[in-house]
Parts: sequence; structure tokens; C-alpha cells
Amino acid sequence: MAQIGIEYIEHFAAARAAGVIMNGGQDVSNGSDVAEGLRSALESRGHTIKLHWIETDVFEVDMRDQSLGGFDQQAADAVDLFFICTHGGYESGETILLYDRKVDDWLGHSSKWRFGDACGLEWLLIYGCHTINRDNIVEHLHLFNGLHLFCGAYDDMHDCWTIDDAGEDTGNNMTSGDDVADAWCDGVSDWWVDNHPMVISVENAATYNGGNPDWANTMIASDHLWGHGTTHPDIKQSDAYWMSSIWSEG
Repeated sequence: MAQIGIEYIEHFAAARAAGVIMNGGQDVSNGSDVAEGLRSALESRGHTIKLHWIETDVFEVDMRDQSLGGFDQQAADAVDLFFICTHGGYESGETILLYDRKVDDWLGHSSKWRFGDACGLEWLLIYGCHTINRDNIVEHLHLFNGLHLFCGAYDDMHDCWTIDDAGEDTGNNMTSGDDVADAWCDGVSDWWVDNHPMVISVENAATYNGGNPDWANTMIASDHLWGHGTTHPDIKQSDAYWMSSIWSEG
């Protein structure tokens, strides 16, 4: 079974007061529902919640690589699946996340993330807007040091009452035989607002199959949460041969 890390922030008063961003940074109402729904769904199926940090206990250094002064070996890279819900954006070739406490920064920068090289994060899930650059997924390559999948969004992800079951749906999908990528794209899609889930992966030379990808055996098409189907071996950066992506709208 998997070890799970859950983090979320709903209130950003301190970040606003500090003038961290010019516009936005508004409080949200349903981030806790998404996060706690995922936590509950996975915990009820026997998975272990190793981290459960919220609001001002969520720090930028939780995701920053230890080699760059971060804390990831005791946080994001110390679990199998790490979920965070906060405001996101994409600027100058990197994902930006907003925090409400400055430890060590108000903003998280994906240029400082390296996942899978510590205890071994397999699945990174971010519920936030504009976390993946759909037009150039290679900009995310450096994250994958054994990481299997980055589940995020190529555009807006909404905060409204209709998405309060998105985390529960995602967790139920993962524990009912769906691969992680499909579980995310289906789970966070909504009947009322248009969310924009996306998943990216690195793949090895074998599945490239001379330019005719063996899709059924790729990480993105067939990697499952521990105990619920096939979980592929890590692909280290030295063995990464190509990158793949899927996305949806709804």
C-alpha cells in the first residue's frame, strides 16, 4: 500500500498583506473538501496518511529539493503520492505555487523541484490553475528523477461547490482499478465548471517502439496506485527517452 501526503491552503490573508502578488490570491472555499475527500478515500482502502498539513503549516520548502536548500526528503519526496491544493500559475518556464507563510518563500518554484531521488515520490497531484505547460512539456523534465506522473492542469481549475467531491472521486477511481492518470482526469472533471486536468510522464525507449509507441505499456496509460493494478518501475532521468501527456476538459 502507498504512503500519502496531503497539503492544502484555503486562506491567503498573509500573502495578500505582504503584497506577494499584484492580483488574485483570493481565499477559496472548497480546497479542503477536495483534499480531505482524497485523503478519506485512500485511507479507507488501507493507504497510510504520512503527512497531513494545512494552511500555515504548508511551506514552500516541502517541495523544494534538499540539494537546493529544501525539505522534500522529509515531505513531498518522502511519500508515494503527494497532493497539494493551492493557487498555481505558470511563468518563465516553471510552475509557481502560492503559500500563506514565508518558509523560506511565499512562492514555490518548480525549477527547484526534483522528485523520486529520495524515498521516491511516484505521483505528484496539484489541484491549482495553470500548473503544466501543455505547449512544451519538456520544460517539466527535470522534475522526473523517478517520479512516475505529474497530475496537474493546463488551464483553470475551479473553486465552487460542485467540485467538493473531486478528491473523493479521484481516490475512489484509483482504488477501483483505474490507472492514476485516468483517475485524475476523470475525478477532477466536473459537470458544472470546466476544469482542465492534465497528466505528464517520462517514458523509456522500449515503449517508444521505434516511433510507434506501445501505449498500453507506458507509464501514463497503465501505472496504478500500489495494490490496485500494475505499478511500473521507476524511470530515472538517465533512462528517460520520451515524454507523454494526456488532458481533458470538463
